[in-house]
Amino acid sequence: MDGIDLEALRAAIRQDRYVITTHVKQRMVLRRVTDEEMKQVVTTGDLIEEYPDATPFVKSLLMAEVGGEPLYVACAFDGRYRHCPLVRPKGPGKIRGPGKGSRNYGYAQH
Repeated sequence: MDGIDLEALRAAIRQDRYVITTHVKQRMVLRRVTDEEMKQVVTTGDLIEEYPDATPFVKSLLMAEVGGEPLYVACAFDGRYRHCPLVRPKGPGKIRGPGKGSRNYGYAQH
């Protein structure tokens, strides 16, 4: 399977074509990560890893410094909408709130 189309992914974010699970949105609130910070990571961040064999969509991990700290966003892209399975700071002392793992409890589409 091919890798993620990073420019198309970034265009989807700039055009507000993204989906965040309700569970991830709850985690973002707990970790004090805003939609704008998530968008900043995807539109300007470095591609850290790709998971081309992930299903149902190719997944990637992006990172950018936000407020002086690294913020990581794992996302999948179906060619039209960006799906956000995980948003979190990483590194010792960098977690801004509780939370582990990700489950799909529903979607909030933008």
